[in-house]
Amino acid sequence: MAGFDTSTLKKPRWILALIVGALLALLFARLGIWQLDRLDERRARNATTEERSAADPESFDDLVMQYGLDPEALNLRSASVFGEYREDLEFFSIGRTVGDLTGTLVVTPLELDDGALMAVVRGIVPGGTAGPPAEGFETPEGRVEVVGTLDDGEEPLRIGEPDPENGVLTSLSRVDLEYIDRWTEGDVLPVSLTLVAQEPGNPNGDPIPIPPEELTEGSHLGYAIQWFGFAIIVLIGVGFLVGRAGSKSEDEPVV
Repeated sequence: MAGFDTSTLKKPRWILALIVGALLALLFARLGIWQLDRLDERRARNATTEERSAADPESFDDLVMQYGLDPEALNLRSASVFGEYREDLEFFSIGRTVGDLTGTLVVTPLELDDGALMAVVRGIVPGGTAGPPAEGFETPEGRVEVVGTLDDGEEPLRIGEPDPENGVLTSLSRVDLEYIDRWTEGDVLPVSLTLVAQEPGNPNGDPIPIPPEELTEGSHLGYAIQWFGFAIIVLIGVGFLVGRAGSKSEDEPVV
């Protein structure tokens, strides 16, 4: 058997192949590490969700005294708040899927005692996606107590929300609180409330409340294993080709 010929590996095409193989392996390994980081973030968020959701609801005013209006600190905490719904500012998030339901989210600003507005996600009305829900889900009148889970809002669409027609917000794709504040008369708080219970209720019936988020670790671990596997395959493949090329004699053609 011919000895290992290192001169073959000094040819430009082999130098380029080794560089490309090394870069691919590093890229795949980095993607695997990134997925593990995402897994750690998901686990930390799940732990925070479990801890905060297990606590009894606290007055929103008390929570603000403890944490200020910091959306991250308030996110996922159970809260109770008093105020009056502003049906004139109500809007809808159309074509949403929540669990097994597809329909329209009903979002109604609640005017608090200090005049600030809190967007309350009252629930989902199942059905088509052509427009706002049918009549029968009007907001309760007068002062109400709403108990629910605070949320720092949804990520905006990458392409951005279009400006509302005539400057009046009636529908949007995501509960993006900055966008809502921009197009709503009054000061909208940087956290919304996903309704769990309400007193008094709506005699005509309320939208179906949003169920608690299902806590899973997602597919991050599987993706990480996949990317690390790709990195190993690349390294094995490069090693095989290097060994094959180096074992040929100088006068043998390299395939």
